[in-house]
Amino acid sequence: MVFEGFSTENKKLVQTVTTSADSFTKDIFETHSERLASRGGHFTENELIPVYFAALLGAPSEEDEQANFHNMLYNLRENLIKCPKLLLYIEHELKSPTPDELSIFDGIDRSSDDSLRESLCSIINIAGDEVRTNLAKETLPLFLKNLSGEAILAIAQPLIVWMNRCLSSDAYRMNHTEIPVLMYYGNITPAVINFLHFMSRLGIDVLYICSNMSGLTTLKRNNLEGRMQIFELPCSVPVTPYPDKLVKTKLATVAYNASRELDNLLYNNNTIFRDFQFSDMQSLTLKTTYEEIDVLWHQPSKYRTGFETSEDKVTIPNIFAKISGVKDGNLNAYWDSVRWKLSPDTRVITKSPSYKKYAESQLDIYKPYFNGEQILIDQLKNSPVNKYNYLSDSLQMLIFNKMQEAVDSGFLKLDRNELLPMVIYVGTNLDREVLKLLQQYDFTKDIPKLIIIDVIEDTFSKVECIQLVLYNLLGFDILIYTPTGYRNIETFVSEAAFETHTLNEFKYNVHIPKFKIPDSIPEQNNGGLFSKLFKKGRK
Repeated sequence: MVFEGFSTENKKLVQTVTTSADSFTKDIFETHSERLASRGGHFTENELIPVYFAALLGAPSEEDEQANFHNMLYNLRENLIKCPKLLLYIEHELKSPTPDELSIFDGIDRSSDDSLRESLCSIINIAGDEVRTNLAKETLPLFLKNLSGEAILAIAQPLIVWMNRCLSSDAYRMNHTEIPVLMYYGNITPAVINFLHFMSRLGIDVLYICSNMSGLTTLKRNNLEGRMQIFELPCSVPVTPYPDKLVKTKLATVAYNASRELDNLLYNNNTIFRDFQFSDMQSLTLKTTYEEIDVLWHQPSKYRTGFETSEDKVTIPNIFAKISGVKDGNLNAYWDSVRWKLSPDTRVITKSPSYKKYAESQLDIYKPYFNGEQILIDQLKNSPVNKYNYLSDSLQMLIFNKMQEAVDSGFLKLDRNELLPMVIYVGTNLDREVLKLLQQYDFTKDIPKLIIIDVIEDTFSKVECIQLVLYNLLGFDILIYTPTGYRNIETFVSEAAFETHTLNEFKYNVHIPKFKIPDSIPEQNNGGLFSKLFKKGRK
């Protein structure tokens, strides 16, 4: 079954899979076949290669946590050395290519930039590994586009030479069918960040670990397509040699644990919350004016009207609105408004023509997982159609419960016979980039956002409409920009589900500019006391 709907993911042989700061030291040991099986596939040659690509920066703040962190790093490397996967470990700064290493470039064709790129790709050869050789040939041009002459060589030569250093050993030739792990420890440069991205795209797990946070800005600025997950610890300390032995750690006493429980009581109000204190949520769509959207858009959920908490659940006031038309026809101001709404937790999707990519008979596989108007969540969770086994139980249950809520909401204008199987179909095939946002979503903090830009005549498909309702119920802020004023979401979604703000002019044949997701939330126009007090970094 080919999934049809709003998607931000390219279908490629190598795809990154998400992990967490708590679980990456376990997830990295999954074999290739285990990763595919957990996602409903099976291992065959030249099939999908799911890889982890993560960075862990900083160090814990408390002394006992520092000792535990030290031992975690030691055990991580020791276990990687002992496991069937090949470990490519780099602790010292990568040295520039030597004259001998550069000799492979002597015969390349420099007659034109295109010839130079082709010639550089032609010398790539990872002995005994045709799959990664082809991946490297396909990937290198991505790093060379918009460059010319010596700039092409300046980027390509280190990538190829460093790749050869890692992948030309006898150990690699004997053990490359299982997904290797490249582990880089210490300070980093933009060139090395490029190299880590390059190796990740070859179907290799990549872990970058550094206790010094000084390179964080560079790391984020060079995080191509946001493929690297970056986990930050609270303290920055100078880099020391990688742990080569275990250190003594402390075991918490009953009295210590009791004091921590007392500490937890401080966080049971509506002002201060622990990270990821709540695992369940309920969305509450706000009815706003057009002007209020700008005021509310970058506000964390806990500062919005209607935010509430109970013992284990959060009510999140979110935005679900369609902007129809362009104010005074001013497209420059219109696109500036979109740019201001971008944040690291935003995904921008340009509506493209929808095609029916599934046969009605393909929905029959979901019949065992609903009864009447109820989704049989336990059966669905333990079934082969559940592609979310790698996610936490709480996140899986949240998604499945929101699928049932979408069925019960009355927001979807679908025939009752197709409503349940369609919702299950869409709910079990959510876009992987959206799943990443969900996994990182701390319900009391910044709200993940979807911006849909629709300038074509096609209305939204059933799949796209179900997606948007699900994302709204999962707590996302959603804006649908429709400069033409045409119908789109109204086709299959009740107007009770969202707000419509109609501006005074419609524009046609609109060219959509390219939007770049920023590394941080834009500054508010007014720098008041509270905006300064609560301004924070990203996780």
